[in-house]
Amino acid sequence: MNYKNLNDYELVYQVRENDDIAYETIFSKYSNLVGKMAKKMLSKNKNIGLDFDDLYQEGMYGVVRALSDFDESNTMFYTYVCLCAKREMERIVKANKRMKHSILNEAYSIDENINNTSDIILGDLLPSEYNLETDYNSKKECDRLFSFKYELEFIDSLIYELKLNNFTTKEISILLDLTYKNVNYRLHKIRKKLINFV
Repeated sequence: MNYKNLNDYELVYQVRENDDIAYETIFSKYSNLVGKMAKKMLSKNKNIGLDFDDLYQEGMYGVVRALSDFDESNTMFYTYVCLCAKREMERIVKANKRMKHSILNEAYSIDENINNTSDIILGDLLPSEYNLETDYNSKKECDRLFSFKYELEFIDSLIYELKLNNFTTKEISILLDLTYKNVNYRLHKIRKKLINFV
């Protein structure tokens, strides 16, 4: 049987008869379409912790859903595949946008600048004689560094903890719903207190 000559309805029928070649043919046929949809979705939704492969995989899951749920009396298979693939991609995009901590999907270096207008890095929050990487194995020093947050006001302790976890000033302002200027000011105060604490 030449599967490439079969139309979608015949292929769906063969898939439902547990024909693996028909299944692969459908996947191959709709792979490029799902890829284009994933690229378009990704270009509209940048910086949410998803990449092309995530969206493509969800879109292909939509093809699987279309194969199992398709009813030819309601619509054309092509239209139904597009709808299912789009729904699955939109679902994962919406879930990632809803996640307040989607920023956690991106990693930042301890040497990253804390804002665009300053040369201050996370290491500047620590006194010059303290090196987090060198002294990491020293439990006593780490405990002192992390216990410092209990010396701060609640909001400052949150900012300090986020900064220790490599969040940028902009990210902290978004997460805590504070202005960028306010976070920057509080970081300056925290740094002064930390130098005296350690």
